[in-house]
Amino acid sequence: MANTASSARAEVTLRSKTMVLDFHGECRVERAGDSVRLSGMRLVAELPDAGGPEDGGTVLLEQDGEALTATVAQPGGKVELTTRSPVPWSGSGRDVEPAGEIFFVLPDAPESTVLSIRGLVLREAT
Repeated sequence: MANTASSARAEVTLRSKTMVLDFHGECRVERAGDSVRLSGMRLVAELPDAGGPEDGGTVLLEQDGEALTATVAQPGGKVELTTRSPVPWSGSGRDVEPAGEIFFVLPDAPESTVLSIRGLVLREAT
């Protein structure tokens, strides 16, 4: 098991606005053969502030066990999101990434995606 201190750039769509965010944080990586599992993940990114009512704030990604959640905190309030299903992770060398795009929804409205993340690659610390 290894700690990963990470900076990861990823393309994010929040509601209908697409942007590239820099995530920073830590997680634990567990490897068993070809299987990769993350635990204790906590990554934070700052949202750009263009002066609109839904601009600025942060996106916090957290994983504890199999549950992956996102908290979007903006000037107008905070929204707690979850994934529709567990996110499988894969690893190659020191890189760890989700198997595809991650979709986050409101727990009470799982039919509508609020946040999606593409291209998130974490690098294990040496």
